[in-house]
Amino acid sequence: MTDRPSGMQEILAARLEITQEISAATAEHLRLTQRLSGFEVLRMGGEETRDDTEGMARDTAALRRCEDEIAQLEARMAGLDAELERKAGGEGQ
Repeated sequence: MTDRPSGMQEILAARLEITQEISAATAEHLRLTQRLSGFEVLRMGGEETRDDTEGMARDTAALRRCEDEIAQLEARMAGLDAELERKAGGEGQ
């Protein structure tokens, strides 16, 4: 990776940015989970419409994409954490 941060400050700044991205993705995940729960309540009450079914399918797909995004961000964070650990241990100085 050519755009990989090299200094401690750069790594910490990148880590903060990823933390913010994870926070936003987690908030979106929560929003989608709540919407899907609402659709489930409608389904259990027998009030589900075709629009609800389509909305549930859309939100389910969006939830999967959100979960994939969170997993990718967490993997990037783990890479930065490993780099920080190496730097703190004296490697690469």
